[in-house]
Formats: sequence, structure tokens, C-alpha cells
Amino acid sequence: MEATLAATYSAFVSDGGDRLRRAFIAAYGPEVGAEATSDALAYGWEHWSRVSEMDNPAGYLYRVGQSKARRY
Repeated sequence: MEATLAATYSAFVSDGGDRLRRAFIAAYGPEVGAEATSDALAYGWEHWSRVSEMDNPAGYLYRVGQSKARRY
């Protein structure tokens, strides 16, 4: 089970991680955008069993990153 979750998360990051990074950098600039991407992907990894079942995991993680970007 754990290997399957890791594989699906890895596939998600390969496909959607770059789109998230570009969106955050466009919205917040290179420094804050990179931090927001990192925070969102870390949250995604920690909660992947729940996030992976959502209709739009990238959209959810974008909202997580927006919340995290407020700190910066």
C-alpha cells in the first residue's frame, strides 16, 4: 500500500509539480513561489492518502500553497 501511494505521488509531482511551481512563481515571485511550492508539495506528501482521492489534487495543493505563502 505504501509503495503504491509513493508511486502515485511521484507520478503526480512529475506531472503537476512543475505546473504548481510556475503558478506560484507567477503569483508570488521566484523566492516566495519556490517556498510555497515546497510547502504545498510537502503537505501533499504528508497527506497523500487523502489528497490523492480528491477530484483536483493540484487545485487543492495550490490553495494550501496560497495559505502558506501568507507567512512570507
